[in-house]
Amino acid sequence: MFKMKFFKLSLIVITILFLSSCRSKNVVGSWEFIEVYKGVVINTIDTLKAKDNNSQKGIGTLVFNDNQTFTSMDLKGGYQKRDNLLKLKYTADKDTVVMNISYLDKKYLLLSSRSEKPTTWFYRKIKN
Repeated sequence: MFKMKFFKLSLIVITILFLSSCRSKNVVGSWEFIEVYKGVVINTIDTLKAKDNNSQKGIGTLVFNDNQTFTSMDLKGGYQKRDNLLKLKYTADKDTVVMNISYLDKKYLLLSSRSEKPTTWFYRKIKN
């Protein structure tokens, strides 16, 4: 009897932990562009947390919707997220852009190119 209750309780705890970790890995929402880093793939945000947008590339917002669509500046398209891969298909473009999700939590997003010349884009979550 005790083992069954322990098993059920353990299963509930594991399910709650799994669901809460899924939410923190969710790309859905509005993200403020902070900076682009050419020539490097960045996997941690520790040194970037206090950074403000001083980019010469300007300001911008990247919005991922629940219905698998996104908006980047004035451009729209669809996306697919699988593990640490993000596939972006702009409506006005025939090619699909594939990015690595270098880092993702409730507050920060790092996207890295998959090309020979690495580039990392740093975003901060916009609170709704």
